[in-house]
Amino acid sequence: MSEKRVKKPPAAAQDEMNKRTKQEWIESASAVFKVERFEMAGVLFDCKNGDELSRQEVKQKLDAYLHPKEKEEVNVDSTD
Repeated sequence: MSEKRVKKPPAAAQDEMNKRTKQEWIESASAVFKVERFEMAGVLFDCKNGDELSRQEVKQKLDAYLHPKEKEEVNVDSTD
């Protein structure tokens, strides 16, 4: 009894195959990233409806949305 093992595609190719539309990411937000749908909608607000996004792209946007970098405060009233 011989079994053929299917090779997994490289990570980049696999990422391309796992792209989803904005609406699909919003609907699967809870299952995939454990966030609410409205949070995912906020993450993807600047994407067009037809855009296909990979999991990595969505993860990066989600991290930036949930953990924004602190901005340095500048005193506007001071003079040089």
